[in-house]
Amino acid sequence: MSKKGKWRMPDGPIERMVDAAVPTRAVIASERPIPKWDEKTECVVQEVLLMDGIVWRGGRDQIPIVDSHNDKTVRNIFGSIRHMRVENGELVGVPEFASDAESQTIAQRMAEGHITDFSITGQPLETLFVQRGQSYTTSRGEVIDGPALIHTKWQPQNASICATGADEYSTVRRMYTDLTRKVTRMDETLLAQATALGLPEGMTDPNQVLAFVLGKLGASAEEESMEPVEAMAEPAAEVPAEEPKPPVENMPDKIACTIDPALQIKRALENDQKRRKEIQSACTLAKVERAFADELCDGFVPLSEARKRIIERMATQPLGTSVGADVRVTRASEDKFMDAARDGMIARMHGRTSIKRSLYQGEKPAEGHEDFKSLNLIRMATMFAERAGLPVQRMNNPEIARAVMRMGNLQGFYDVAHRYRVERADFSAYHTTGSFANLLLDAANKTLLAGYEEAPYTWNLWARQANSVDDFKNINRIRFSEAPNPEEVAETGDYPEGKMADSKETYKVAKFGESFTVSWETIINDDLDALSRIPAMHGNAMRRFQNKKVYEVLTSNPTMGDGYSLFSSSHVSGDNTSGAAAAPSVTTLNAAFVKMMTQKGLNKPDGTASDAIINVIPKFVIVPVAYSATLLELIASTSYVLANSNQGVQNIYGPGGQRPIVPVIEPQLDANSSTNWYVAADNAQIDTVEISFLSGEESPVIESEYNMRNDTYYNKIRQTFGTKAIDWRGLYRNA
Repeated sequence: MSKKGKWRMPDGPIERMVDAAVPTRAVIASERPIPKWDEKTECVVQEVLLMDGIVWRGGRDQIPIVDSHNDKTVRNIFGSIRHMRVENGELVGVPEFASDAESQTIAQRMAEGHITDFSITGQPLETLFVQRGQSYTTSRGEVIDGPALIHTKWQPQNASICATGADEYSTVRRMYTDLTRKVTRMDETLLAQATALGLPEGMTDPNQVLAFVLGKLGASAEEESMEPVEAMAEPAAEVPAEEPKPPVENMPDKIACTIDPALQIKRALENDQKRRKEIQSACTLAKVERAFADELCDGFVPLSEARKRIIERMATQPLGTSVGADVRVTRASEDKFMDAARDGMIARMHGRTSIKRSLYQGEKPAEGHEDFKSLNLIRMATMFAERAGLPVQRMNNPEIARAVMRMGNLQGFYDVAHRYRVERADFSAYHTTGSFANLLLDAANKTLLAGYEEAPYTWNLWARQANSVDDFKNINRIRFSEAPNPEEVAETGDYPEGKMADSKETYKVAKFGESFTVSWETIINDDLDALSRIPAMHGNAMRRFQNKKVYEVLTSNPTMGDGYSLFSSSHVSGDNTSGAAAAPSVTTLNAAFVKMMTQKGLNKPDGTASDAIINVIPKFVIVPVAYSATLLELIASTSYVLANSNQGVQNIYGPGGQRPIVPVIEPQLDANSSTNWYVAADNAQIDTVEISFLSGEESPVIESEYNMRNDTYYNKIRQTFGTKAIDWRGLYRNA
């Protein structure tokens, strides 16, 4: 990095000499804070060079003068800064130029006032990091607010003359750029984006461009995170502030490896795009006119400050007025276009799947979807390319397909916009309309969820879906004992305290997923299977896997909190297993009823066994497919047949019987055993098995990104959940 100091003209006229140095003083560096992107904290911090911390190289108060920080060769040395010293917080020295013609030409240009700036290049030796909310006071009484990097000891390396005039935004600093990896050329895409912000013509040095961008964006580039727009409508709960961490000393290794200016520029511009989108969304939500939103965006107002101004703007609008006093908020035409295009594509896709339910968000497709029903994917892509401003009349189909696929992210958008010279390219506006990538993702998501919803599963009939959780921490389910039986109270005696015992079961959610790709060739070949059948099959697989994990709780017979297996005769509350395996029948079902209804409570607080019978009522009989006919025949018959042929005896498990049960037939059980079957109570009476999802992932989530290396969209499907048996007393196994 470099720190800029301004050339000071001498008193009186200047002689134009071609064979002598310029006899005057130059300010090489100062303690003025300069903004810089910090990779570790991922925000803009203030850099300060403490003049008290200068360590002269080799003990000499002299450094060479080089051209625009290019110190790779001695040919770029035009002279030296000599007699350097610190005056009033500034590093000053006398510039003396070499006697060769080129060096004297530079000296003459400087004397004429055409070259005015110096920059310092140095090496940090000791650095202090000041956290946000803390401050640092220099020996001269200047207060530096965090976040900041205070270089308490550093070594000047060389001084550089710069072509760019000094102003409040010009912060050309190279001190902390990796000296072995200088960026010598500016990426054209980033240069085009910076130009849109008003970058001076001819400025191409990455360090100068970075200084301009950070200066232009100002405080808005320092915001570390973008809060959701909904925060305006409903204030978030207060979060206790974290204890400030002590400053971190001695950070030269970190600073010497700071990311290159091009990446810093890219991050700053991406953050600015996020800021603009958040402001536009907030203004739309608050029903504030678009012109005011543009004013905040183009004025580089930080997001936090913009929200305050939006609220103030809302307060000054008369009650009952609409946006712009006479303009009412309606659905944007861009949204209508996106909805119609999506539903038109879905109409084409529906016939290619076996899905029976509607894929549309509402009861009927969006208005205008008929205009898209007959369009193949490449024609769809062409329409999106046109709306993005691409010259489709000069592009062939493969070029169009590749362009709209790449425009799904910020970098790809600007790459394509720059290549085809799209004027006034606006990524946020394009994605408000809806990109082609979003269209494909939306269509794939519809078929994914449809396949998920239509997949057969049975765990929901008897197991419980618990409240979703917000993290991957342990979920603790407390299992309380029953209240003890009342005791007789003697005359004038105290009522005994009804103490209860408790225990717990612990589990946590885990993420599961898979992926598939949509290729460039898919778009050109109009292969809708990649967007219809394949996502639907993945949705089906996710539901099938979820069902399998719930039934694995029964078949794996895990260890419970009391140290015994889920199905065991050693539980203190009683046995929940059969003595011998047999098919479902009046006899075997009766055995299950006896053992479940006579289950006792948990241990008393003093550790002794409980004598309370809790009367658990069986409700579900869960069997493998191998026993399905046997069970269905049993519960469908009003009478049953014994060996002595006494037909007409009432079947208590049949229609109108005194013990109605719900059959659950699950093929996942056959994979483990074709003879093991289970009985479960209603989980409203007692806990049995539960499943919990990560908040927001109660259904599968699909995410997509463009892979430039192989021209594909990489689609990732994920669902996060966990399952656990909570109480054995509501379950029984015949095995």
